[in-house]
Amino acid sequence: MKKVEVIFFTIFILVSISTANPLVNQNIEDTEVYDNAITTERSEKLNVTIKPFSGYKTLFLLGERERRIKQYLNTFEYPVRYIKPINSVTTKVYITNEEYSFIEGQGGLGLRKGVNVFLFEDGLISLGERAVVYYQLRQNWNKEKKVNEFYRWYLKFRFYKFSLELGRDSVSLGPGEYGMLLSNNAPPFPMVKLQTEEPLEFIGKWDLVFLRGWLPEDRRDVDSPNVLALRVVWKPAEWIEIGGTKTTLYGGEGRPGYSLLEYWELITSSRDNIPGDKFNNDSMASVDVSFYLPLYKWFPSIKFSKFYIQQAGTDIAAIWQEDDEKKIRLPYILFKFEHHSLQTGILIGTQKSIYRLEYAYTDESMFIHSNYPFEGFSFKGFVLGYPYGKSIQTLFFKQRSYLKEDLSFEYKIGFIKQPFDEEDIQYPLKMRRYFLQTSINKKWRNFILEGFFRVDKTDNYNKSRIPVQFDIVDEDKTLYIIGCSLSYRI
Repeated sequence: MKKVEVIFFTIFILVSISTANPLVNQNIEDTEVYDNAITTERSEKLNVTIKPFSGYKTLFLLGERERRIKQYLNTFEYPVRYIKPINSVTTKVYITNEEYSFIEGQGGLGLRKGVNVFLFEDGLISLGERAVVYYQLRQNWNKEKKVNEFYRWYLKFRFYKFSLELGRDSVSLGPGEYGMLLSNNAPPFPMVKLQTEEPLEFIGKWDLVFLRGWLPEDRRDVDSPNVLALRVVWKPAEWIEIGGTKTTLYGGEGRPGYSLLEYWELITSSRDNIPGDKFNNDSMASVDVSFYLPLYKWFPSIKFSKFYIQQAGTDIAAIWQEDDEKKIRLPYILFKFEHHSLQTGILIGTQKSIYRLEYAYTDESMFIHSNYPFEGFSFKGFVLGYPYGKSIQTLFFKQRSYLKEDLSFEYKIGFIKQPFDEEDIQYPLKMRRYFLQTSINKKWRNFILEGFFRVDKTDNYNKSRIPVQFDIVDEDKTLYIIGCSLSYRI
């Protein structure tokens, strides 16, 4: 047997007898996995508002529902050392009549008018129970470009109850459908991330994530800025989950850099609001509470129900800030949000269906800053936080129902308004966008086939191509996206 044939035969044997490393993150774009994982009774036992989940956490949460979505999962039985060069291959095709469009929360899935083709391939190198290398390639073809890229990749280590990840990945923080201050709406970006893989136990369960990211791109305001994100979640009892999130956009070409010892100033934002100061950066923060409701006591068909609310601000008045008065501020005592935004909703799961109703609005000053006034808190043409940008109001209802365990149907109906009037600003034109989005998903053996359709009825179109800005014109449009995808999981 020739040497090349021996190599390929060896790889085939390794792939066929091995299973995926449990440290591998379940990609956030697999929304069906997350919808199922966070609507089981087991989700009451863990904090579930820091995504992505590792294989350990995903499988624990899913329980018997693993059979429903097993084709998505990098399941495991015993972690060993092996190479799996190809784990899955996915093809997606979308047709749209809008010049520039995107699908929310799909890691920078940008569309151009006409036909858009995407091809994804991923694989991994398992280095035992405590380390893994994961990679995902993406090719994209449309009328404007042809791109072949390392879309996502990382090296991940585990120690004690923590993991350290170095590479290019996506993160979504918060209890909503999309993270308010950091979501997976934009493409994965380079980062170093420290995260708990198991809760720390002290008067309840604690989880945290801390990341430092890079946003390498040429921009109109500041080229290649950096992002800092921190989230801490406390679960004092199974019926409640309390979280806090902080993000900071800082640095970049022509902006100050910081030593490791100066990062405490970035985290506390004690000098954020002093014009001309070295630490005058764009920081946002939020506080959220999730209540797990016992609706099953009155409605036996309901297996899971949760109400959540999150308040965010682009600025705060706090006793530790040098430019603020040292006084008590209700309701948070030590600080108060300025220019605040809101996200609230209810999530319900039954044996056959998953429902989510969510309302959100963002302030007019959200995602921009005096030092980052154009692209602001965005990357590669996508908002890093809530997908629709600043000065929006949105309401949507989503339902996914299982006709069979391997056949599901989802629809999402909603409304988006931008901008909404501030106390001192009245806008002459407002965009009103009504949308219906549907998909049907069929699984067979190692295949996943999905059909997709979305239609938007838009009054007064936003023609801005900068994601954190808006330029509303007196033009009504009916827009559509038609798509399908086929995935094969080895």
